[in-house]
Order: sequence, then structure tokens, then C-alpha cells
Amino acid sequence: MKKIIKIIAGITAFILIGILLFIANGLLGNPISKGLAQQSARKYIEKTYPDLDLEVQRVNYSFKTGTYFAYVRSQTSLDTHFDLDISLAGKILRDSYENHVLSGWNTWQRIDSEYRIMVDKVFMAPDFPYISHINFGSIQTIEADREVGSLRPAYGISIEDLELDKKYDVRELAKTAGHITIYIESEEVTMKKASEVLLHLKEIFDKEEIPFYAIDFVLEKPRKDDGTPNESMEEIRVNDFLYSDIYEAGLEERLTKAVEEARYNKINTTI
Repeated sequence: MKKIIKIIAGITAFILIGILLFIANGLLGNPISKGLAQQSARKYIEKTYPDLDLEVQRVNYSFKTGTYFAYVRSQTSLDTHFDLDISLAGKILRDSYENHVLSGWNTWQRIDSEYRIMVDKVFMAPDFPYISHINFGSIQTIEADREVGSLRPAYGISIEDLELDKKYDVRELAKTAGHITIYIESEEVTMKKASEVLLHLKEIFDKEEIPFYAIDFVLEKPRKDDGTPNESMEEIRVNDFLYSDIYEAGLEERLTKAVEEARYNKINTTI
């Protein structure tokens, strides 16, 4: 009887270990498959891109897809980096070189990151005078096949026209493609206050010599301690308000019209 119990216990333990290994393999992958993925990635880039001076920088497992992702980067080209999707058996399933490198996507991301860092310095400065939970800068893009009648104004750079590894003057690009997004807290939520804040923001950015073409601006009641919006939902919101429209004369009227347009567009895009 004791012998049978030991046998059953041993079988049960073996099954449990197998289940745990199966789960671990599904969540974390396994050393053998990772080794195959690394080897396949190296062979693939040597054969497919022999002139790009590429190296496999890391290989990670994705439990969502059950495959490995190899991150590949050039040692000489700033914008040449992409992913390989690799099966557990080491088969290359997807190569993002065309989508990330040839499309200009990586070049745009580099430019966008430079501008974001530039803008962040303004918002993170100790003397920045406003409380804001959401604030960042971006270089907007415009699609070549942009739909006629789109609600968003037509401005930005064309990703397709960007040159690989070219050093761009980000400040110059920002004059026609720079976009600021900022939510500012204030006990006073009025058109007068919003106009004052917008004028001051423009002054701050001008002083730092950081251009922008348009701004998404929200003036709202102070948030709760946990950072969530106030229940009153009292706010003034404008989208793509042009830098060229931020000047004192008639600003409240232009702002009022822009707020009404933002509300109209929000209603029509959610119907």
C-alpha cells in the first residue's frame, strides 16, 4: 500500500513539474528556443543585409505571441534598427526593416524625440509657473494620402520625404510641424484666464527659442490628489490652435470659436 502511494505521489509530482515547465515555457520561453532565435537572427541579417553592418543586440520572448523578437541595429547608421519576429523553431516570421527603416519611420522618431526632449526641458524647469499633469511636444506628420475633409488641419512633415541618417534642424522643422499638448490646472476656468495662459506660454517658448506651429490646450479645475480629473468636468479645450493666432487683440474671441469647434468635432467623431 505504501509503495502504491509513493508511486502515485511520484507520478503526481512529475505531472506538476511538467505543468509548471509548460507554463514557464509559455510565459518566459526556453534557453534552447532562444539560442535558435539568436542563431537564426545572425544568419538572416548576414545573408539578407550583408552591407549594413548589423548586429543582434538582444533577443526577447513575447508570451503574447509565443515567439521571439530580435532587436537588430546598425553599428554605423543612426536610423537603421528594426525587429525580427522568430518562431520557437528558429524560423524568421517577420522583418520590419522596410516598415521601420525604408519608410522613414525611424528617422521621424529620432526627430520627434529630439523635439520632445527640447520641450520637456521647458515643462520640467523649476520655474515653470503652472501645474500640469499632461504636457509634451511632438513633430506632427502628414500622410501623402490624407483624406479630404479631415477634421485635423493639414500641417506636419511627410515621413516619406525624410532622408536616412540626415541631421535635421529640429527647431526649423518645428516652425511648420511642431505641436504642443498641455493640460493646465487653474481655479479660474474662463476665456480670459485661458487667453492669459496661452499668451504666457507663447512668451515662455519664444524666450527659449522653441518654435511650435499649433497647440492642444486644456485649462481645467485642479485635479484630485491621485491625479484624476475633478468631477466638475469644468474645462476649456482647444485643438490645433495655431501659434500665429496667439496674440492679444481679439484672442478671447478666437479662443471661444476654437472651443466651440473642438466641441463640435468631438461630438461628430463620437457619433
